[in-house]
Amino acid sequence: ALHKIYHIKRHHTMASLVWQTVFAFLVCELLLTLVLVVPVPRKVRNFIARECFQLNLGERLKTPILFIGVALVLALVESYFTHQRILARLSEEVEAGFVPPASHHDGFYPGLHDKERKYKSERNMYLAGFALTLLFVIGRITALLQESVELHEEMDRVEKDVANNTSDKTTKNASSQSVKQEEDKKAN
Repeated sequence: ALHKIYHIKRHHTMASLVWQTVFAFLVCELLLTLVLVVPVPRKVRNFIARECFQLNLGERLKTPILFIGVALVLALVESYFTHQRILARLSEEVEAGFVPPASHHDGFYPGLHDKERKYKSERNMYLAGFALTLLFVIGRITALLQESVELHEEMDRVEKDVANNTSDKTTKNASSQSVKQEEDKKAN
């Protein structure tokens, strides 16, 4: 009996570590999303984005992010099936007319332990679902940020080309006018 209690406590501790890690990851994702969407001047944002893209972080982090995404999907599926199991057991108990006996673990409220497990499985589904959603959102925000940086660089390059062409035309027009004036003077 002592071995069974140790096994249950160990499983509970391991499960809480997993979900605490998912929660910590979700908080990190929220902070990163906040940093990515906070409005800053375009030059500052482009500078930061260029530095990040020069470090090639997207390619370096592709495998770990894929691993994290798969782990979050598995966690979501596991919490969903746990929730379904709990709901099925509760509905079977209600249909059979079974009322669990009060115990000191339930605080003398029958079924409190089942309600707690149901709440935790729902919470775990939300944690995994939100973390997975934010993973996709962060990926899309960084892709849009990179496109924005590339478009601004292209726009700056085109503006410089237009300015150079305009100054070249002005210089050519000025030199052609001076050549015409010299020709007119020679002709007179």
